[in-house]
Amino acid sequence: MKNLKLSGLKSIPATVLLCSLASLSVADIVVIVNPALGISSLSNKDLKRIYLGKVSSIADGTEMQLSDQKFDAPIREQFYQKCCSSSAQKARSRWAGILFSGNGQPPAVVGGDSDIVAWVAAHQDGMGYVNSAAVTSSVKVLVTLK
Repeated sequence: MKNLKLSGLKSIPATVLLCSLASLSVADIVVIVNPALGISSLSNKDLKRIYLGKVSSIADGTEMQLSDQKFDAPIREQFYQKCCSSSAQKARSRWAGILFSGNGQPPAVVGGDSDIVAWVAAHQDGMGYVNSAAVTSSVKVLVTLK
């Protein structure tokens, strides 16, 4: 009986961890901008084109300053899968080619959610993505990726 009880206790932390990881993977990712930006929405197609470096401005001609999560952040991979139907590594390789050709600058690697929120709030033409729970009144949500 003691072994059964002990093995049951050992599995509880693993179950909690698995549930936590599952909830992270299904959390909504939101694309945020500075509230001073004059748009209130953006199509998924336009978002994809911006984050893959195909265009650098939005419909009104505003040149966007993009931010990115740190390289090892799980949300980064989730964002590129949901937004661009691509891996974060493929997007990074694409940006390397754009940078090498002199046709654009890749998104600034800023850090985690709170860093991105602060960065977007400080850049009038800033855009980034975060977990929906990280949004504050200092930024505006344009797109929700589920």
